[in-house]
Amino acid sequence: MFIPTRRAIPRLRIAACLVAVCLAGTLAPGTRSAPAGAQENPEILVSAQWLSEHRDAPDIVVLHVGMARMGPTTEFVQGAHFLEYHDIAVERNDLITELAPVEDLVEAFRAAGVSNDRHVVVVGDLGHVSARVFMTLDYLGHGDRTSVLDGGMAAWKAAGGEVSAESAIPTRGGFEADVREDMLVTAEWIEERLDDPGVTLIDARPDNEYTGERPGRDFLRGGHIPGAYNLYWQDLTGEEISTLVDLAEVKARFDESGATMDGVVVNYCLIGMRASYTYMISRYLGYDAKFYDASWNDWGRREDLPLVTGRDRR
Repeated sequence: MFIPTRRAIPRLRIAACLVAVCLAGTLAPGTRSAPAGAQENPEILVSAQWLSEHRDAPDIVVLHVGMARMGPTTEFVQGAHFLEYHDIAVERNDLITELAPVEDLVEAFRAAGVSNDRHVVVVGDLGHVSARVFMTLDYLGHGDRTSVLDGGMAAWKAAGGEVSAESAIPTRGGFEADVREDMLVTAEWIEERLDDPGVTLIDARPDNEYTGERPGRDFLRGGHIPGAYNLYWQDLTGEEISTLVDLAEVKARFDESGATMDGVVVNYCLIGMRASYTYMISRYLGYDAKFYDASWNDWGRREDLPLVTGRDRR
């Protein structure tokens, strides 16, 4: 029986894909073992090698997420469909990088060829952008059928993966959402639980934003939410190719934060991009993860909410 690993993916639902997975072997090269106590969701990350072997399976759709407004994307995984980042992350209520309305999200994924019976593999040039797609699909109830290419396009090219100058033209999908409203939290939800030992806050911003030295945006107060642990998202990735660092190191950082398997991990940053990565890794490790989409862009402008400056958590 095929058992997914960090370098693998969930059991595929079509017989032809099952055959392909079995032929690939039960453990791909470089699989990392989970520390005792971690209940991983290893299918969330896949390797370039895995994707090369399975991207043509009939129930897999590869989405290359990019920002056409910032410039054209010139390299794609062969066969990937293009997903415009700004179709799923929009400005709402004077906040930037917010989840688009559900009907708009569903339309964007349908147009990109996503259906409920297809497993999505997300590829991008930036790890937190790909993670934002994972977070969005998780919110829409498709998270258990979504994976992210660990290391993105850099990892794909380093592994000799086939590259195309154009994305593939998708056949429209029939995606339907099963929205997980409880995955998202508000400032009020957090404030009510600031003294709850079962709620761990992960601040994915760099140190100077966490301490308040640099608020991130001119009109924001500087600092962090009381009790929040600073885990800059790039501390979890390699420097040259942004694959996840050693799993024991990752788990140690979450242990240091105070996160427990019977508690809740809430992820935030400045505008909700960088926290998408720590959210994804929280889910990968098996935590009950939640997402504060408005992030410091909301909390930092509100005088009625408490904050802490410096490196102390409280």
